[in-house]
Amino acid sequence: MNTRNVWIAVVAHLGPTNRGLIMLVVLALAVIPSVGPLFPRKVAPANAPSDAFSGERAMAHLPVIASEPHPVGSPAQARVRDYLVQELTEIGLEVEVQRIRGLENVVARLRGSHPTGAIAIVAHYDTVSYSPGAGDNGSAVAALLEIMRALEAGPAPRNDVIALFDDSEEIGPFAGTKAFVREHPWMSDVRVAISIDTAVAGAISTNEVGPRDNGWLVHVLARAYTGGVWTSFSGGGLYNSTPFRDAGIAVLALEDNYPFRQKHTAEDVPEIISAASVQQMGDQTVAIARELSGLDLANPWGEQETFFSVPILGFIHYPEAWSLALAITAGLSLVIAFGLALWRRLISWRGLAVALGTIAVTAALSVIGVNALKPRLPGLFGWDTTLWEEWPEVIPPNGGLAAAILALVVLGVVAAGYILARRWSAPAEFSLMGLVPFGIPAVALAISTPRAAYAFLWPVLIGSLGWIAAAIAARKQMKWPLDIAIVLAALPLVVFLIPFLPGVVMSDGMKSLEILAGIEALLLSVVLPALDGLLVRSPSQKELAGHAGVPSD
Repeated sequence: MNTRNVWIAVVAHLGPTNRGLIMLVVLALAVIPSVGPLFPRKVAPANAPSDAFSGERAMAHLPVIASEPHPVGSPAQARVRDYLVQELTEIGLEVEVQRIRGLENVVARLRGSHPTGAIAIVAHYDTVSYSPGAGDNGSAVAALLEIMRALEAGPAPRNDVIALFDDSEEIGPFAGTKAFVREHPWMSDVRVAISIDTAVAGAISTNEVGPRDNGWLVHVLARAYTGGVWTSFSGGGLYNSTPFRDAGIAVLALEDNYPFRQKHTAEDVPEIISAASVQQMGDQTVAIARELSGLDLANPWGEQETFFSVPILGFIHYPEAWSLALAITAGLSLVIAFGLALWRRLISWRGLAVALGTIAVTAALSVIGVNALKPRLPGLFGWDTTLWEEWPEVIPPNGGLAAAILALVVLGVVAAGYILARRWSAPAEFSLMGLVPFGIPAVALAISTPRAAYAFLWPVLIGSLGWIAAAIAARKQMKWPLDIAIVLAALPLVVFLIPFLPGVVMSDGMKSLEILAGIEALLLSVVLPALDGLLVRSPSQKELAGHAGVPSD
């Protein structure tokens, strides 16, 4: 008996429970590295090599920068200005203060050996009048000081690197950046601008890349990838890079979108800042700046690209123009998968109807239930929402726990519906029908917002191709092709969309819990068939094996 037949025999003799446990382990191994980057943990110590970014060294600046509110024109801001000038001078940079119309930008320059232009890294150092601004934006200011120190200590760059600590971002808006762009003589050398703003407790996102013809810059990101959450799904909006963008400069906006409730309050103090988030911001910015500092900056443009990160595979990118063709291919593959599965009698029309109805009902119940429970959360957790100007777009105390409890409620609703429906349907019918709700936004986004379509089209495409292969390979007494197809349908959704659930909470706060409940319910409709052996202990005659003509367990 060859190895293949041995493997098939082993799988065939595994009971439903054991197969369910194996699939649970497989999915868990996919979830952990997918969700992990949302929660930075690494912090380089103060004694790290001089050319490396150290979160501990950066955090040492924060008690000085964020000791008190320092709005534009205040004596406190003058003290922060002087501290920045002192630290940048000690690093050995060329430093000056741009004073114009009551604004004071602190500007420093690291000269390159053979510059083809300059890279500007921008962080505003002013605050609102009643906040020390540790998160907004002392964290990025501290990071930029350490970034410039690490760049100066490392290999001499080819291109110049300019640090712009701009003034009056909070009330300008972007008045200090506009003053630099319009009137500072160094602006004529800038070819790429990197805005860094806020590092509190979450992952650093690429909020804007380009924003147009971003292919050249995306290729830079690919070479400088440090393992963070880099995706073209996020994007748009107004950032401190806006004046550079408006001036025709290629821009990159890096920011921790964590919706901290202390923003613009007296509680925005150094103690709330995670050194790991600062570390991630610094690592990403240093890597990108070093990559840019060695390139010819004469023409930093290229065909618009979609990009995202995948565990193990790393940073993936391709022309945005491919999105529609890929989405159509995914849709056609799903239709073919349905046709082949019906032809091979792996699924039935009645089972598909039951699966569709169950998916629709459990998704609706999940949304309705979370919508009913959400207004009760402040009372249950003792939140005084009047204290938070941007409620519900913040994360309150124990907000993550509240979101997790609601997610468990959705899990209970969907699991109960699935177990009940399994009397008249099979895992294959849920697995295939569950891909349909993701195929629709794949095509819609490919038309309207192609940079975001990847999150839906790839799970549908991979899942559909898995089912096509299973329908072709399935034979009597062969259960494993169908098990693999069910897992292949679930895995891409786990990798691409499970991180989306905590990710949205970590960027929108409690605002979108109802929408997340619906997405979670749809995800579970594809994931639960892979765990069928753990949920349905007594397989019905309509089980997947029965449809395939294979004796049930």
